[in-house]
Formats: sequence, C-alpha cells, structure tokens
Amino acid sequence: MTTEPTAASPAESTAAKALAAAGDADSARDVGALDAAARQAAARLGAKQKGLVERLIYGPAPEAGEIQSGALAAAKAGKRGEPVIAAALASLQRGEAFTADGKLSAALRAAVAKEKGYGFTVPADFGGLDGRYVELALVEEEMAANGLGPLAVEISGELTIGAGSLLAYGTEQQKRTFLPLVAEGQLMAFGLTEVGIGVNAKKIRAFVEPDPAGGFRLHATGDRNKLWITNATHGGLVGIVARLGKEGKQVGLFVTRLPERDIGPGDGQDHEFWCKPSNTGAFTANYNSRLHFANYPLKADEQIQADGVEVLFYCLRMGRCMLAAMAAGYQRMFAVDATAYARARDGVGGQVVKHELPRQHIGRMLGGALQSRALSHLSLEQDASGTDLAGLRDLTKSAAATTALESQIACERVLGGRSFDESSRVHQARHNMHVFGVVEGEDDLILMGMVKDVTDGWTTRYMAGLLSVIQSINEGPDGKPVPPEQRILRITPGLLFTRPAVIWQATKRLVFKGAFWMLVLWILGNLLLELLRLPLHLLPVSWLPRYQLLPTGLRGYARFAERRLRWLRWAYLGINLHFQLELTRAQIPLQRLGKVIEHLVSMLALCHHATALQDDSQRRVAALQCEQLKSRVNAMPLLTGLWQMERLRKLVGAVGDDLEKGQCTLITGVAPQPFAHPFEAREKKPRS
Repeated sequence: MTTEPTAASPAESTAAKALAAAGDADSARDVGALDAAARQAAARLGAKQKGLVERLIYGPAPEAGEIQSGALAAAKAGKRGEPVIAAALASLQRGEAFTADGKLSAALRAAVAKEKGYGFTVPADFGGLDGRYVELALVEEEMAANGLGPLAVEISGELTIGAGSLLAYGTEQQKRTFLPLVAEGQLMAFGLTEVGIGVNAKKIRAFVEPDPAGGFRLHATGDRNKLWITNATHGGLVGIVARLGKEGKQVGLFVTRLPERDIGPGDGQDHEFWCKPSNTGAFTANYNSRLHFANYPLKADEQIQADGVEVLFYCLRMGRCMLAAMAAGYQRMFAVDATAYARARDGVGGQVVKHELPRQHIGRMLGGALQSRALSHLSLEQDASGTDLAGLRDLTKSAAATTALESQIACERVLGGRSFDESSRVHQARHNMHVFGVVEGEDDLILMGMVKDVTDGWTTRYMAGLLSVIQSINEGPDGKPVPPEQRILRITPGLLFTRPAVIWQATKRLVFKGAFWMLVLWILGNLLLELLRLPLHLLPVSWLPRYQLLPTGLRGYARFAERRLRWLRWAYLGINLHFQLELTRAQIPLQRLGKVIEHLVSMLALCHHATALQDDSQRRVAALQCEQLKSRVNAMPLLTGLWQMERLRKLVGAVGDDLEKGQCTLITGVAPQPFAHPFEAREKKPRS
C-alpha cells in the first residue's frame, strides 16, 4: 500500500536561498516547498514555451498573433455551451432558479445537469460534454452576466479544482468511479483550507494515519476542521488535502464521498463526521461548509498518487482563468443595470446618462469586463498551446478581481441607494465581489508571487552571485549564521564608515564571482540594445509594422505597454541592487512592481483582443480602459520612487511595531470581537 506519493526533488529555488540567507529559515522552507510543487505541476503540464509575461519583459517579444490568440479562439468556439446557458436562463425566467432563502435550487441544477453543464469539460468517455475551457469561460461569463453568478461559481469549482484533479492525477479506476458522477451533476468540493490555515497547503494540519484494517483514518478536528469549502454537502464528493502522518512532511489528496448525514458519538460508529454551513456572508447561494472528521475511514484506493500541493498548483491555473470569466460577466451585469437606470432617470439638466461622471463610471464597468474577458481568453489559449502560464495566470486573477470590485463601486455611484435594495442583483453580488480578491489566492500575495515567477530565471542567472556573497558574509567561520544583530541585508556606501572590512571582503568575493561578471555583461549588452532601439522611439507609431494591424486608436497604447514592459527589466534590476537581501522582506516595492506589470499586460491584451474583434464599440471601450490604465501606470513610479517607498516602509514599520506590541493608543481600550471559528494561536519559534 502506497502512503507517500513519490516526487522529484528539484534544486532549491533562488527565492528560498535568499530567504535563508536573510535569516528567515521558516519562510525559506515554505517557499522552497511551494516552488518545488509549482515546478512539478509545470512539468506535468509539459509547457513547451516560456511564459508570455517573462518574454514581454526580457524578450524575445511575442508575435502579435500570439497575443490575439485568445480572442480568436473564443470567436471560433462552437455553440456547445448554448444549451447549458439556455437551460439555466429558462429556469431563471420561470422563477425557479433560487429557493425562497436565496439558494441555488434543485430545479436549476437538474435543468443544467440535463444539458451536461456540470460535466462540461469532462471527457465524453466519462459521460461529460468534452468541452474546451475557453468554451466553459464563455458559459460562465454569460451566467454571471445574467444574474446566475452563484451557478457559475459552483460549476467552476466543480470542474477546475474538483474534476481537474481527477483528470490530471487520478488512476483509471478513480476516473471511472468519480467522473461520471460529476458529469451527471453531483457536486464535488476541494477541501484545502482549515480553521487555522488558509491557502498555504504546506501548513495544513489535518492528517491521515494508516488503518490496521486497510486504508487510512482521517483526523480533521477542532481548528483542523476544513472550513469555507465551496460545494461541500452531505452525500457530495470531496477531495481532501491532508498531511500523511500527524507530523509528516508529505501532503496527500484523497477523493471520497461524504456521508448522507452527520455521524456523532451516539451513532455506534468508531468515527465522527459533520458538515455545517461555514456561516460566510459571501457565496450565500452556494453550499459553503465546515467539515469535521474524527478517525474517519478512507479507502486505500481513494488516495490520489501525487503530492497534494502539486495538484493544487496544477488546478488553480484554471480556477484563476474562470474567476476572470465570471468577473467579466458580473461587470457586464453591473453595466447593464447602471445604463438602464441612467437612461430612465432624469437628473439635473436631463437624463443621468447624458452626464460625464455617470458615463465614466459605466465606462469603467465596461472596461473592466472587457479587460477580464481578454485576459481570461488569452490565458486559456496560452495554456492550450503549451505555453507556461507563470505570471499570466496570477495577474489575470488579480486584474479581474480588482476591476470587479471597482465596477461594483462604480455601479453604486450611478444607482445610488437603489443598489442597496435587497432584491437588487447588484446588492446580492456585493459580497462576492469583495471575496473575489481573496479566493484563488489573495491578490497582493499572488502579485508578489507573479513577480517572482517572471523574474526567477533572470535572478538565478544574474543576481545569485551578489546574493551568495552577502550570504557568505552572514556566515561565521563554522558555517553557521551569525547572530541577527550582525547580519547584513544590504551592502551600502554607509558600510564604508561603519564596517569597512565588510565592504572590502564583499568586493573581493564579487570580483571572483563569475555570476557577477555575467551581470555586468548583461547590463552592457542590454544598454547597447537600448541605444540601437532609440531611433525607433522617434518614429510615429503608424510607421512601425508591429502596430500597423492595430486600430489607429489603440496603436499608441500597445506601443506604450510594450515599451514600459521592456523597461521593467531595468526597474527590477534597480530594485534588486537597492534592496539586495532585504527584498525578501520588502513587500511594498514588489507589490507595486506587480501592479505595474498587471496594468501593462492588461493594456496589451485589451489592444489585441479588441483588434481581433470587428466591433467598433468594443474598441472604444478598450481605448477608454487603456487610457485609465496608462494613468495608473504613470502614477506608480518604481526607480524614481525607491526613496519614497523607503520612507513609506519605515512609516509602515513604525506603526506595525506599535500594533505588534499593543502600543497603538488609537485602539487601546477597545476590545476585539472574538473570531468566528476560533483557531489555536501558534507559538512563534525563535529565529536562529
């Protein structure tokens, strides 16, 4: 009986080494393990080409056709999803899509399941519709646009991280057992997050132990309970992520069917189980549950033979693309309702729609919808063509979640108090728009991960030498880390006066590092390329063949985006040289850099997506959104903002220290509310 999935042991990542050199051993272990799982998932996918975002920054620049491929693929998508959409909308029109308490109804689920909506991407061999993910994205967007966002959420979870894990990693027997059930409409959940742990799968505490009678026993009690598990319900299917052994390092995945009812101590069983609502204010129309397992039996053949974290990385890429498709639909819904109000309501001086500010708000909703759609379709086509989604999957999710919330607020500005009416679908969507920035990875964190993904190759080749020199200085003669007060995170001119021996030692070691001279050559070579490219900057955009196929109103934005993306290689170099090992703790500059990348890639995707469409109104929407994104990019300085970010970080640090020590007088004397689902606080380990 296999209890531990076999996995390769990739070399330790540069990010993990940098964290270790900075003295953060715990983070180094976590990041190293997560990076290894991500690489294993990428190997499973068999990506044949470097990620689009990395090439936009470091070259070679992708052809225009590649950036337009998502829009073209969506335009060529067949009508496979139309019966599913028609069945869902017919149920909505009959007034039977939701129950009296606002939940998705059995009638709606049955109508959609009859058209194989729940098995949309499941192969026909297992009873599914055999659809492509870009077709699923169109279905999910249309559902969300017409007030059926909760149904889109349910099907997305079912097919991306639910059935997706079985399709990629399940045995033939597991596929034949579970996939037909999914295809016929039985719900499937993914049990990762816990009361005490979020999406960091390496930190989960639920565990399994071998059962002497065969199989395993699952223990997920107290703050090990699985929490916020969408689609989890009595009798449903679930993939449970659990540690192999209470103190085991390996994380496993088990697919099982939940009992039809709760099992307690008085039921004569040797195990316990219960499923209760998680009491969340978001996804209120869906099942969202807290799951308790005590000595719960799992069969040996229910184990997926792969690392649970690797499976998570594999499946999340599709989840993030589908979230963007849903965000596009929600924003179209906001724009429809806001426009109807603005055309019907008389304001000062005529209809509301005639005024500039309401028009700007509605334009923001439309722009966010088109941006989310463009990124979703581009990401899905990149994945289908064998291109690594590193970077693109993360910024797609972040951009979509951000614009969805901004569109919610913009819609409220137009509708005013009517947007808060309890029967308003704008009001009903509010919590979901807030939670989109958290599910599938919290936006700020995944943006920093995106920066790491797209720059990791460059960092490994050219910055590792400098980082290793600092690391060696932070080690004593015995090879062990020096005390924290003696540790150096940055080599700065100020050290000439405080620790001149360190400057001499670092300089001597750098000169004999081959990686240092590779960095020097990279700088000189890229400076030469920039000088050769300089005359092209003086030419009108209409003279450059790369932009001649774009509509006149979008050419300048595409050129701006590509030029700024290439410049970011210098921005990242400057950030590295400025912060050095301290960059492992400097989240503000990395998040700002990630946001700039997000805006620029979004601009480029919008330009090419709108170009592929023969629709002048959508091209005007694209131009408006590009202009707004350009304004944001210009307002976010990187190299010229380094010292401002330093001041900001110091001020954040000072306030944060007060909070950590309980010394912030603004909140002194105010008692915090006890946490819902209280968890056990972990003791901090002393740093070496």
